[in-house]
Formats: sequence, structure tokens, C-alpha cells
Amino acid sequence: MKHDALTPEELAIVGSCCAAFNVRKASRVITRLYAEAFAPVGVEPTQFMLLAACARQRTLTMGALAVRMAMDPSALARNIAVLERRGLVKVAFGVDRRVRDISISAQGRKILSRVLPRWRAIQAKLAAQFGEDGFQATVDLMKKMTQAGEALLADSNS
Repeated sequence: MKHDALTPEELAIVGSCCAAFNVRKASRVITRLYAEAFAPVGVEPTQFMLLAACARQRTLTMGALAVRMAMDPSALARNIAVLERRGLVKVAFGVDRRVRDISISAQGRKILSRVLPRWRAIQAKLAAQFGEDGFQATVDLMKKMTQAGEALLADSNS
């Protein structure tokens, strides 16, 4: 079967309008900003988000946290293992041995309180760059894109 030759112009469309390309590119840059801000505290952006999610509730199951974070369970397990080794979260058996309950430790709360001012500072810098309304609109749009993607994934799995 003959394939049409792909021209540079056709391929440029990928970079100019592909949601995956542009979201991932933005994610890498924004994540780097947060990583630099959090580095003095020794926390990665994903670890910060997991600590914040755990701090919002007393206990979460690994499954519930994976859903909330839209993370692959194995990637979540690796990240939680790092946090557990550092004493920032506690992992215990849940209602049965297949379920793991996660809770933030006192040390995790201490680290979270040290990271929060740095998070606020990056949020403020991004808001200043975009303008407050533009920043909030961008965050809201990312939430809507996440919901739309999750709906499409659910449809493709049914």
C-alpha cells in the first residue's frame, strides 16, 4: 500500500494544533518551574501534589488516589513508595490485603507546609504572566480538557 509523502507543512500541523503535543510541552515547562521552586525543600511537583491530595483527607485508598490524580496505578505506587521511604506518608492495609490506605504523616505535613509558600509564589508568577483572568481561564480549560479526555477514554473502554 502506497503512503502519501508527508510534507514539512503537513507535519507542522502537529506542532501547531495537536492537543497532546502542546499540553505535554506546556506540562514539561510548567513542571520544570515548580521543580526548581520546590528543589530546596527536596520535593518534586508530583510528590507535592500527592502530599496535598493526602492532606485533604484523613485516608485515601491507592485506587481512589489514582483516580483523583489521573495516574496510572503503577506510577502512583512508585511515587508513593518514595514518599513512604522518606516518612512523608504512611501506607497500611485497608479492608482487605489488596487495598492500601494512604495517609500523610506528621513529617509529610511539615514538608507540605514548607512547600506551600513556594507553590503560592509560582502560582502568582504564572498569574502575573498570563493576567489573573487568563491564568484562571487556562486552569479551567485544562480541567475541562481532562474531563473530556476521561469521558473519551471511558467511551473507548465500554
